[in-house]
Amino acid sequence: MRSTTILELADFASSCSVDSAPEPVRACVEKMLIDSLGVALAGQGTDEYQKLEEVWSSAPGASTLWGKSQSVDTAAATMLNAVALCVLELDEGNKFARGHPAAHVLPVALAEAERIGAGGHALQDAILAGYEVAARVARAFHSVDGLHPHGNWGAIGAAAAVGRLNGFSTQELAEAMDAAAGLMLASPFASALQGTFVRNTWLGSAGVNALTAVRIAESGLGTIDATGTATLGRILGSIDADEIVQDLGRRWEITGGYFKRHSSCNYTHPPADAALEARMDARFEAQDVERITVQTHALAVPLSSTDPQTRLAAMFSIPHVVAVALTHGRCHPEAFAVDALHDPAVVRLRERTAVELDGAIDARRPAKRGARVCIGLSSGESIVAEVPDAIGDAGHHPLSPVQIDDKLRSLIGAGRLAAVHEAVRALQADAPVSTAMKHLGNTSEINE
Repeated sequence: MRSTTILELADFASSCSVDSAPEPVRACVEKMLIDSLGVALAGQGTDEYQKLEEVWSSAPGASTLWGKSQSVDTAAATMLNAVALCVLELDEGNKFARGHPAAHVLPVALAEAERIGAGGHALQDAILAGYEVAARVARAFHSVDGLHPHGNWGAIGAAAAVGRLNGFSTQELAEAMDAAAGLMLASPFASALQGTFVRNTWLGSAGVNALTAVRIAESGLGTIDATGTATLGRILGSIDADEIVQDLGRRWEITGGYFKRHSSCNYTHPPADAALEARMDARFEAQDVERITVQTHALAVPLSSTDPQTRLAAMFSIPHVVAVALTHGRCHPEAFAVDALHDPAVVRLRERTAVELDGAIDARRPAKRGARVCIGLSSGESIVAEVPDAIGDAGHHPLSPVQIDDKLRSLIGAGRLAAVHEAVRALQADAPVSTAMKHLGNTSEINE
């Protein structure tokens, strides 16, 4: 990341706004807020999140744990809300970024906005700026093998959002972004495949590191030294500086994102969609299945475990996700809880599933990330279903606001969904962020 590049990106981030952006951008910001808050409220209900919150030491502060009655310090809110947002693998993502820009930016932006008393319009502008910065850096970044996309490039977008909230000049914003480029995690993808819970903290770590980067710039200690050229460009991979600013202000990355309907890694979604399509069209029973072959792109092939031991490992297992889809007809969070991993019907199908690379499918990346599922039945019949991309992607059956509401209603209930909408409407009306978040109230007490 050349110094001129980071300054150009910072100049854009300091001036872009939701109100002046095209209507599709405004619609995506609204959908992202509703989806993210609702998904995080659902994530708070997991045993894993509750155990972490119980032991997390935090001083009282101005930043909300979403949907709860207590407010904590900004770093604690950033971490815990980010964990809640990603723990069910239902958070918004972007295939061109190969990761989750919104989930890196939103928790820390909301926490800082409450701390400084910002209004809803300022928050939305900061979120948009942070998303665009994060997604653009990620799009131009090509990681070394085995790097997970949480906790590294997203810190730059998070710093852009927090700096924007604090009214930074272009120079200060660039300094904060440069500092964030020196505060990155070398996060191993193997942790997700193995189901190691630490992976669920990396989004929060990026947010906390963004706070550090902003404080460096705020104190007058910031510099612009092209730090990302060393971290992203050599240590963690390679980066194309020209790609970062290509079509800046004309191509909006947020409009190319996806919203999830399955509680699993996005790489598992095309196999799940194909399995569901085959199940619906052929009308066979799960017990009739003798073997399953999933053919897909190179990024998805490592997700091949047939014996996941944790929720996270199951959400990163194509055999488990396909087995759940064929057995239950949907991939809802309860099918990934630890007790459900030993469901005999699911285990049987999991053990009969193989994942293979298909060169033709792989060649369509990054625009398409498809899959083909071949199912062999006990009758000798073979059923094949293929999908070009995941349902919910901006370019393939994107989820409408109604569909997102349906998803969230099934996760958190009608009462808490209504509270999420009230909070987002308050932000759109430019209420103080702290006031808007009070609409969520203690949503665990809402009578469904």
